Amino acid sequence: MKFKEFNITFLGTSAASINPYSPTSTCLLEGGDTKIMIDVGIGALRQLHRIHIDSEEIDAVLITHWHFDHYAGLPALLKSRKSTSVLSIYGPKPSIPARIYLIGLLHSALIYFEAVTENFSKDCGDIHIETFPTVHDIISFGWVLTERIPGEQCGKRRIVISGDTRPTQSIINVAEGADLLVHEATYLDKHANRAYTHEHSTVTEAANLAIKARVGALALTHIAHQYSKLSALKEAEKIFPVVLVPSPLDTIYIEPLSDSAKRGNFGWGHVRMIGNRIIGKV
Repeated sequence: MKFKEFNITFLGTSAASINPYSPTSTCLLEGGDTKIMIDVGIGALRQLHRIHIDSEEIDAVLITHWHFDHYAGLPALLKSRKSTSVLSIYGPKPSIPARIYLIGLLHSALIYFEAVTENFSKDCGDIHIETFPTVHDIISFGWVLTERIPGEQCGKRRIVISGDTRPTQSIINVAEGADLLVHEATYLDKHANRAYTHEHSTVTEAANLAIKARVGALALTHIAHQYSKLSALKEAEKIFPVVLVPSPLDTIYIEPLSDSAKRGNFGWGHVRMIGNRIIGKV
């Protein structure tokens, strides 16, 4: 069987920020012939253009929660689409500020919006999507994205994306054995009290979740601007062995392994990250 691509590009990785060179939370999942965006942060459309992907190519958008830094780029993305194809958007029921900001965009004839709840599940092209509950200061859901392989019962590559959250048992449950856990790590452990107060997670907490869920690799994102990537990496590696701290436009590839191959992690694929996807583009 010829396996299709299954990768995730980090279009934006920062916590809430007004820095134009540090886009906020946005990921692009490419699985087979399907492209799905998870959150649409500030500058998301510009980042898509930098990797030579047109907004017309996006099949669906998944929103983790309606905080501004996770949906501010949605109007630009929607208005840039010129085709008559309908874009599917899934997320919690929009907050009042989100509804005001989006001013009817979600009700356009070319947009299908569905408010999701806990345990929402749906096939989206070559990807199966499902929600799980998270703990934040607003209604929020994480997303599980699993490749669809007809007739296969196991070995499907899977990515779990936490969104903004405190560490929860639900993450461990859905991430068990996943190839990649993308988890927010807004604070270092020395500021654990801030993480608790603002209902975010620390690097240490994310790493402990990865250990308990036996995932193949851990990608840390949504790191506050006062911390360096290196400090987050060092803290996490004390607990979990396979840690990645992507920068904007870095891509993590999950390559399938044969059943006879020796797995170096708990997931079903070989995880590798390639920095700055625009390198080599014409």
